[in-house]
Amino acid sequence: MTVILEDHKLSYIPVPKVACTSLKVMFFEVENGFGFKPFRTSGKMWWIHRFYPSIPFTDQNIARMEGHRRMAVVRDPVKRLLSCYSNRVLHHKELSRDAAGAALEAADLPCSPDLSTFVRRLPEYCAAVESIWHHAMPMVEYLGRDPQFYTHLYPIKDTGEMQAEVARLTGVSAQLDRLQKGGPKISTDKLSATDLALLKDFYDEDYALYGRYC
Repeated sequence: MTVILEDHKLSYIPVPKVACTSLKVMFFEVENGFGFKPFRTSGKMWWIHRFYPSIPFTDQNIARMEGHRRMAVVRDPVKRLLSCYSNRVLHHKELSRDAAGAALEAADLPCSPDLSTFVRRLPEYCAAVESIWHHAMPMVEYLGRDPQFYTHLYPIKDTGEMQAEVARLTGVSAQLDRLQKGGPKISTDKLSATDLALLKDFYDEDYALYGRYC
């Protein structure tokens, strides 16, 4: 389930690689009155994403959000994909031989791909490795295809404004830290014209429906 604060009639639908870890931690503090720290029970680790998983919009319990202020954050789709490559591929090494060798070999995909290879074979990497699909699937799969569903849509650069609005609406001022920052910063000028065109085609619905909010 996404973040649904019944007491405040406030919901937040997260999108991976759009400040979602930072915002989930913030909302946990709003909801519970104390900061989140990962913990273990019966040998199982509980991370923030176990409490507030990012799920497809089609799996959301929309009825529970009826009458709520509904919030989301959006990001330029190409920059989001570059963040996915930096954090999940370069930093977390989720496409390394140790992490995904068998799946990649079965799909005839190279391990630890360079950026261009990752972009050009993105649909194949998404199909082969679930964590890559989770972080790279188009925003519309998480947000749905009706921007008017949301009462508040923020570009990622305005998460501070979102934090202030949440504090105003709930009366709770919670910390918003920048989390999941592992990996190098990669700018769009590292993409060839061909690779940029491929990504814009892959994320065409994101641009069409949410591009003006980014």
